[in-house]
Amino acid sequence: MGKRVINKRNIMIIMLICVVMAIGGISAYFTAADDVTNTWTVGKIEIDLQEPEYDKVPEEREDITPNKEMTKDPRIENTGVNDAYVFARVTVPKAKVKIANQDGTAQPAEIRELFSYTLNDGWYQVSKTEGTTDNTYVYAYASSTACTRLTAAAKTPSLFKADKITFINIVEGQGLEEETLEMPVEAFGIQTADLNDKTDGVDKTSPSAVWNILINQVDSNH
Repeated sequence: MGKRVINKRNIMIIMLICVVMAIGGISAYFTAADDVTNTWTVGKIEIDLQEPEYDKVPEEREDITPNKEMTKDPRIENTGVNDAYVFARVTVPKAKVKIANQDGTAQPAEIRELFSYTLNDGWYQVSKTEGTTDNTYVYAYASSTACTRLTAAAKTPSLFKADKITFINIVEGQGLEEETLEMPVEAFGIQTADLNDKTDGVDKTSPSAVWNILINQVDSNH
C-alpha cells in the first residue's frame, strides 16, 4: 500500500478549519442587556392656619368692653403630603393698666396682658418669652413628652378652649379707648420623618426639641 502524501498546503487548510471551528464554539452564546430607572417622588410639608368661626363674627371685635368674651378659633390643617409636627406662636399684647375688682374698685396699675384664654386639650405650652409690649407663647400640638403626628388632610383642635378669648377687665380712662389691639397667631410645621429617634439620649420628638430644630431652620432661611 502506497504512502499518502500530504503537502504543506493541505496542512494549512486543515489548521484553518480547526481554528474556525474553535472560534465558532467559543462565541456561540446568547447575550442580553437591560437597565433599570429608579424614581422617587419628593414630599411636601405645607400647613394652613384657619379661623373659620372668627371670620364669621367681625362685629364682635368692634368697640369691645371690659371682660368681653370673643370668638377666636385658630387651628392648623396639614395640606401637604407628608406627616407633620405643628406649632402655634401667639403674641399677646400687654400694657400698664388698672383692672376692676368685683366690687368695682380699681387695683393699682400694673403691666398686664390685655387678653386671656385657656389652652385647649391636645396642645402643650413649649415656652413663654416676655417683651416690653407683649408676651409670646409657643404651643405644640403635643403631650408634655412627645409631639403628636398630624397626618395629611388632618386638622388640630382649636388652640383655645371653647374657641374663646377674653378682654381684660380694664378700668376706663387709661388711654386704650379707640386703640386697635392685635393678638397675632402664627403656625409652623416640620416633617416627622427622621425625628423619631434619640441622639445622645435626647428624644427628638419632645416638643422643645422639635421646636428648637424647626425654629433654627426657619431663622436660617430668612
